[in-house]
Amino acid sequence: YERKTNQFFLMGSEAISKQTISEIVEQSGIKLGGYVVIIQSHDQHESSVAKLLKSEFNSQQVMAVHILEFSADSTVKNTDVLAIENANIICLLSNSPDEFMKLANNTRLRTSILKAGKNGTLISGIGKGSSLLGEYYYDQKVDTGSNEMTVTLKHGLGLLKSTVIDNSNFLSNYRNNIQAGSSKNNYVFIGIEDNSCVWINNSEALVLNKTKVELISPDGVQKQFKEDNEFSLLLQ
Repeated sequence: YERKTNQFFLMGSEAISKQTISEIVEQSGIKLGGYVVIIQSHDQHESSVAKLLKSEFNSQQVMAVHILEFSADSTVKNTDVLAIENANIICLLSNSPDEFMKLANNTRLRTSILKAGKNGTLISGIGKGSSLLGEYYYDQKVDTGSNEMTVTLKHGLGLLKSTVIDNSNFLSNYRNNIQAGSSKNNYVFIGIEDNSCVWINNSEALVLNKTKVELISPDGVQKQFKEDNEFSLLLQ
């Protein structure tokens, strides 16, 4: 089995199922040997998602599943780096992409994930974790005084160049801003629903289950895709 490079799997927050995990297992070639690494922060919701993921992989006879937990005061150890760089599958969980990127940019976490991607590891982002894969992500913060939302474009892991990923609710609320940002910064915006799954191999994307995925392009074109539809990214 030859490992494909630049394989990514975007999953909405409610997309973990036997079918989707089976797809990841199949595409990664992990049944011929290897292991899964789930990366989470110190967050109760993420812990329950990590346990569900591990259980689903186990049910597919993938028993080597390691959960690595990092927080703001974590040290990324050599063993963590080796585990990440040599994994067959990496699942990224994140309730707060901003907190994750602060940690990733101050430790070896970012470089080890990028190296894994180059090595042919299939990298999956689940829920807000999918936002981490893009070149940019939208940081969303509510001002406690005015209760207004502040939205800022920040640098993500950059595994998917010229790409931003977020959920379809965010797209509905900020469509004009996203279109303006897409044109200005030359990125494709992918809006996924809670049960969406999108498999990306190099610059080609495939929608996998009964759901809707929206795409906004820098040229002002906005499209919707459904199950078995394919579309291309701008990857440079």
